[in-house]
Amino acid sequence: MLRCFFDVDGVVLDFESSYLRVISAYFQLDLPENFQTTRWDFSELLTEQQQLEGWEYFVNSNAFRELESLVPAPRFNEVFGAYPVHFVTNIPPEHMDARRENLSQVGYRFESVHPGGFLSFNEQPPRTKSQVIADLVQDGEQILFVDDHPRNCVDVKENFPEAWVWLMSRPFNQDFDHPTIQRAKHWEQVLQSLPTAS
Repeated sequence: MLRCFFDVDGVVLDFESSYLRVISAYFQLDLPENFQTTRWDFSELLTEQQQLEGWEYFVNSNAFRELESLVPAPRFNEVFGAYPVHFVTNIPPEHMDARRENLSQVGYRFESVHPGGFLSFNEQPPRTKSQVIADLVQDGEQILFVDDHPRNCVDVKENFPEAWVWLMSRPFNQDFDHPTIQRAKHWEQVLQSLPTAS
């Protein structure tokens, strides 16, 4: 049996486009059309204080709750519908309901959504994605994990060496290379590989 785990923002939902649109207006940035960040934290655009301020503004905006899908939901459901699907995303727990509703609104079918990653919120220690997976996976199950941050991929691969781990390619992760973590330049690579994973 295959159990599937997916990051959300930047993997199945288009966080970057919405975030850039909102903060560009908020900070009056003049960005070229189709600009893509080369830094995971947008630090080539924003100071550390602006990152904090921009994040707070964004998570309390309607745009945060209305991210568009990066993979067509019907195609996603067609491929993964036979398996338990869990989303694991590194956002503050108080915003999990908004993200869960966003995933449902765009049409994804899933079993659960969990906070997890290396960022900590509310002065609580971070709970890594491998720790979340450990609570959900059952004996004998194969794991599929897809994320766009190399650190999360390494975390899962080190704790579950037999897991099928994919890194979704983004400008900020181009320097990462790993012998057993596969890089997906587009979603079809993951979708078409599934029959041999189960």
